[in-house]
Amino acid sequence: MGPAAHQEELTQDLTAMMRVMETVLVLNDEQGSSTREMSKLRTRNEKLEARALKLDGDMVPPSWQRACLRG
Repeated sequence: MGPAAHQEELTQDLTAMMRVMETVLVLNDEQGSSTREMSKLRTRNEKLEARALKLDGDMVPPSWQRACLRG
């Protein structure tokens, strides 16, 4: 293999490695974004669960009220 062919092969290898690195950077950025989004969704879910429990508690009358309603 002559010097020109060797240089061309190295250039192709370097180009391929740069594409791989670009892909890795994009995928890492997407994963970081997904992690942040998941954290936000977990927080929102916890708030909604707490609100649902509160609303459920507000709908059920205390035991003394249930006893009065039954007579």
